This record gives sequence, C-alpha cells and structure tokens, in this order.
Amino acid sequence: MVDNQSAKRKAPSVEASDGYFESYAGLGIHEEMLRCRRTDAYLQAIRSAGLAGKTVLDVGCGTGVLAIACARAGARKVYAVEASAVAECARAVVSASGLTGLVEVIRGKVEEVELPERVDVIVSEWMGCFLLYESMLDSVLRARDRWLKPGGSMLPRRAQMWLAPFRDEEAAEEQKAFWADVHGIDMSCLAPIARAELARRPEVELLLAQNVISSPSCVLDIGDLASCDLSDCQSLCASFDLSSHVRAELHGFVGYFAVELVPGQWLSTAPDAEPTHWRHVLFHCELPLPVQQDERIRGRLTMTQATQNPRCWDVVISFGVSGGGEERTQRYELDVRC
Repeated sequence: MVDNQSAKRKAPSVEASDGYFESYAGLGIHEEMLRCRRTDAYLQAIRSAGLAGKTVLDVGCGTGVLAIACARAGARKVYAVEASAVAECARAVVSASGLTGLVEVIRGKVEEVELPERVDVIVSEWMGCFLLYESMLDSVLRARDRWLKPGGSMLPRRAQMWLAPFRDEEAAEEQKAFWADVHGIDMSCLAPIARAELARRPEVELLLAQNVISSPSCVLDIGDLASCDLSDCQSLCASFDLSSHVRAELHGFVGYFAVELVPGQWLSTAPDAEPTHWRHVLFHCELPLPVQQDERIRGRLTMTQATQNPRCWDVVISFGVSGGGEERTQRYELDVRC
C-alpha cells in the first residue's frame, strides 16, 4: 500500500474570519455565475415551481436574480438573505425592478436573521465544487429547520455526487516534457516533487468526456433535501466498483455533481454536459496505474469537514485494480475556491 499523506495547512476558522463572505462581496464572481448556464436552469425551474401566492426564502441571494424571478413567478413575499456586502447591490436591483416590499433583502447570516413568518419554499444556489465544498448546504438546512413550513419544498430538491476514473496522457506527457527542458535546463529531478504536490491538492479544471474511462459511481445521493438530516451531509464514506472501458493508465478520479431543481429537471456538471463555472474536481494520482479493458477499479471515498475550517474538506480516496496486487491511498485537501 502506498500512503501519500499531505501536510495540513493552517486554515482560519469561519468564526474567526468572514473571509468567505468577503470573497462574494465583489461583482466579478457574481458576473461569472450569472453568465453560467446554472442561472438559466434555475430561472426555468422557478417559472415551473408553482410559486403563485407562496412565501419564499432565498438563502444567499447574491445580486438578487433568483429572488426577483420568484417574485415575477407570483410569490406573495420573498425574503432574500445575503451575508456579504453584495446585499446592497441586490437592494438596488430590487428597487430598480419596482419590487421593493415584495422582495425584502436582509443582510446577515441566515443562521442569525429573524423572519416575520415561516415560508412555503426555500430557494438557494448553495452548491460548491464537488457539491459539498464551502459547506453552504449546512446553512441551507439550518434555515430549513427554522423557517420552512411543514410540507414546504426546497429548490433544488435532490442532490447527487459522482466519481469516475480518468486518463490524461497528454497532460502527463506535457508535464514530463516541461521539466525535461526548462529554459534549456534539465529539471527532470523535480518532476516527482511536482507530481506529489499535484496529488495532494485537487485541481479544479474542465475534463473532456473522452478522458473518462468507466461509467461513474454515485457516491452520495441526498434523495430529499426537505427531510434529510444535517449530519448526513457533514461526512461521507462510500465504496465504488467500476469497470474500465479501455486499456489505459489511470491518472486520477474526476468528481462532479447533479441537482434536481424541480421534479424531472436536473442540472448536471458531468464531463459530457455543457460546462459550468464549477468545472470539475480532478483528484490526481501521484503515479499512474495501468488498467486493462474490463478490469475492475475498486475503492473507497471518505470526506470529512476540516477541523479548523468546516467550509473545507479532507478527502481520502483508497483504490486499486483487480489482479493488480496494489492498493493506493491518496489524501487530499479540498480547499480551493470555485
């Protein structure tokens, strides 16, 4: 067994720093999200969600686009909660849209704000890369427990995490060639160090669907966000057993997610779907592992919230191939912004 353990970087606690919310205060990150197809998917879902006459809570409203969409879909009242300074932008947009009073923007953490009533629907775009990063789902579920009426609904209503093995010979050869000739200097001795560093921290990047070498495994299925327990979303341990479609070198695993916004309407970030601002999370192997066609790739994924900063995650992937006689364990720190 090869055990690759990464040194833990000291991360500030959420309580000690509001850096998380400050990172969403500028309009640049919101422009990127507004341009993403996820906004179109949410707007379509809101139009078909049957909101006429209902009260809505938008958790993390950002610039207010979803709150305004809920009002235009007939909601009686929309409470739009936003902890960052972009709440002032949301107020301006709501005012310019002639919806002041119908849409009430409340600046503050949803765990701390007070509403005058319980709501029929909670809307939130809470997903981070590989679904759980940033742990905003914790806040959404706490808001659900405080403010959602019995029988109320959540948008999205269901969420899934997926994992699949991938190959990327082109990237591997490119990295090897780079270190072999750096401005005329052979730095090949540094290549193993670079690979080890890459294997400690996931890379957030787009992966071509053609590089996925097996069907994916669903490693988490939150079947009903209106009733699931918060504890079910704060740690994860799942096994996978996959069959390689091709003979190739296994270079790592790709993580992505899908959410069901309203019944039958899914938003997927899979490699074969249209790209989103979340991209994909690539968990690289320190060394490639040869895999034959139809050979089984078996392993286990565990994820736990980091002790010092629960918005980040500690990830361990243990894996091996049938008949290979070798099992590897890779440890990752999922603390990258996306």
